[in-house]
Amino acid sequence: MHRRAVLGTLAAGCGALFAGCSGSRVDGEVISNETPLVFSHEYSTQATYSGTRVVVDVTAENQGVEPITPEGRVPRVVCTFLDNGGGTLHRSGLELKKSIGVEETITLEFTLAVDVDDMSRYALRSEWVEE
Repeated sequence: MHRRAVLGTLAAGCGALFAGCSGSRVDGEVISNETPLVFSHEYSTQATYSGTRVVVDVTAENQGVEPITPEGRVPRVVCTFLDNGGGTLHRSGLELKKSIGVEETITLEFTLAVDVDDMSRYALRSEWVEE
């Protein structure tokens, strides 16, 4: 059992060393936004015991004139992970059901843990959905 833990740690360490060393760059953009949220985002490549994963960290600030409340409609933020040809590798969405005051920020995280080597970009979209 101890041997597996050591090997797993070594594999994760080597993965961390080589993650991102291939020179590949991942591009990300907000492709549509129906809400008063303004987004900043970045990605990181992380090594885990089970392999490499890409994590997109998103900060959203309510730059509207009113708080966003969970009554009626709420923002849904979707992150789509894409390959070189524009094909979807994975899509994940979060509905923001907590109140967000004016000029208040929230953080979101989207993760891709499969087909990481095929990923070349990600696209963020924010839309209103009825609660």
